[in-house]
Amino acid sequence: MVHRKLESIILEMLENFRIVAINGPRQSGKTTLQKRIAKNKNMNYYTFDEMDIFNTASSDPQGFISYISKDKNVAIDEVQMIPEVIPPIKISVDEHNRKGMFLLTGSSDMFKNSQIKESLAGRMVSFNLFPLSYAEINGREMNIIDKLFSDDFNRFDRDFESVSKEEFITAVINGGYPEVYQLTAKAKKAWFDFYIKARIAKDIGSIENIQLDKISDLSKLLKVLAGQVASVVNYSNIAKSIGIGDKTVAKYVQLLEALYIIKLIPAYSNNRLKRVSKSPKVHFIDSGLASYLLNVDVEGSMLGRNEFLGNLVETFVYTELIKHQSSSDKDVDIFHYRDLQKTEVDFVLESNSGEIVALEIKSGSNIKKEHFKGLLALAKTMNSKSFKGIILYGGDKVLPYKIEEHQFWVIPLKVLV
Repeated sequence: MVHRKLESIILEMLENFRIVAINGPRQSGKTTLQKRIAKNKNMNYYTFDEMDIFNTASSDPQGFISYISKDKNVAIDEVQMIPEVIPPIKISVDEHNRKGMFLLTGSSDMFKNSQIKESLAGRMVSFNLFPLSYAEINGREMNIIDKLFSDDFNRFDRDFESVSKEEFITAVINGGYPEVYQLTAKAKKAWFDFYIKARIAKDIGSIENIQLDKISDLSKLLKVLAGQVASVVNYSNIAKSIGIGDKTVAKYVQLLEALYIIKLIPAYSNNRLKRVSKSPKVHFIDSGLASYLLNVDVEGSMLGRNEFLGNLVETFVYTELIKHQSSSDKDVDIFHYRDLQKTEVDFVLESNSGEIVALEIKSGSNIKKEHFKGLLALAKTMNSKSFKGIILYGGDKVLPYKIEEHQFWVIPLKVLV
């Protein structure tokens, strides 16, 4: 079993809160982690994927929760399948008031579930478990978020030349789902095909009532969004390409976000940034899924036949950032930057103390001064000592790069794998 870096955090939270929730996409490893923790903490385990348990809990949510939680702390898997259990869970923790009473998992964001009205504020903490990071796959301890914010962010104890370009591209196109990254190309395609069908047909009904004849629109939308990965979202253009209304597109995008398939990255702004775009960028939670939808492979990408490679590399970086974000010491938010003159920075990471790390992603190995245009514009605007500008690129060396009075750094993308 691959060690998940979130495990120690969940164990700590169970000592301090009555309810701990692990949310994330299906097949990201939530159930495996939950079972491991439940065994460690001597908790009874229930899953709503089992028909007998589902039928019992759905017929009498109050009685089910009261019975299983009276004298024992419990783990409940796929809690979003029966939203009616949330109010009884709230009643139970208020009555018994024990730490670590419930360890919940869900394959949709319960805070975006229209059927769940209770917030559980003050009773619960929630964490996201995404597919495997390559630090987890390769057994590396480094947290890239903490490294980039640290004073020694320019030093990495690694020989990047030992990681080939093909190995890096393979990581981008495979993604991080535990069951996928070691499969053959044909098996991967079959896995992703079934995954998409199962998620849309089965899981979307758990958070919103969608008519069956609209499922095809969602499938079309996914392919269109894959073609726009790492780009600013334009609902009007998407609506025209699919043949549905703007508001329907916006609603479906929210559903795909709630199911942890895509993520909209908000635009960065603060008091110093008066003239910036407010449109979000779209990224996929897994670059392997986006690669499948775009029908790209490693061989074609190595031969230069993948027009989406740069965008997929950017979304791969995003997926690794959010995986490390879940277990980093630094509490950060992730944005993109784009002003009205279309000067862009791919990612802006802001800590809760106001420190900024701005990242530009370049899949090529040759870096030129013009590649720093967005970073330089943002550095001048911010005019702050707490600002760091970095290009992650396809080369093998960590290098300093100074423009005017601003110090930037160039770091290999291979640091992520």
